[in-house]
Amino acid sequence: MVKNAVSNVTKVSWSNPLVIVIILLVVLIVLLAIFRSASPFLNLGFGMNAHLGDLKASFQLEAFDNNSSEQACLVLYYAEWCSHCQKAKPEYQRLIEEYNGNVKIMMIDCDDSSNKELVESQGIKGYPTIRYYPGGLSGSYDEYSGERKYSNFVQYLDSVVGVNDTMPDNAARVM
Repeated sequence: MVKNAVSNVTKVSWSNPLVIVIILLVVLIVLLAIFRSASPFLNLGFGMNAHLGDLKASFQLEAFDNNSSEQACLVLYYAEWCSHCQKAKPEYQRLIEEYNGNVKIMMIDCDDSSNKELVESQGIKGYPTIRYYPGGLSGSYDEYSGERKYSNFVQYLDSVVGVNDTMPDNAARVM
């Protein structure tokens, strides 16, 4: 009697197409896992996004790490959903495009998971946060609290860095 019940269940299971598809998928996943661990060259693209994400995060942290050059930088930490950030971003983007001083101008999206470590290490709690790092990221910083307009950003940079000498070297001096 028990033997008949087991054979009936087996017949019903194998006759159901959903069960067959699930079993085939499990077998396929196991085979891919075996081949992937046995040969890193047979990757078939799995894990590509994770690798690119790590690469992006490494690049951003490396680009943001100013330990070697100790170059001054002005950084806007923002979140896409923040209405104040949405108003400040076009003005700040203009600063990135038009400012030609010796200060690195950067924008960091705090909602991007690749920036999570950086945002936490800087203790960013509110948006937008704008900081000037005179000796690079690893040093101290000044919190920018002025108006979030292009002209105010330039005025602030001129006050902390000094006015840029935009006169060409071969220009005649007026006496």
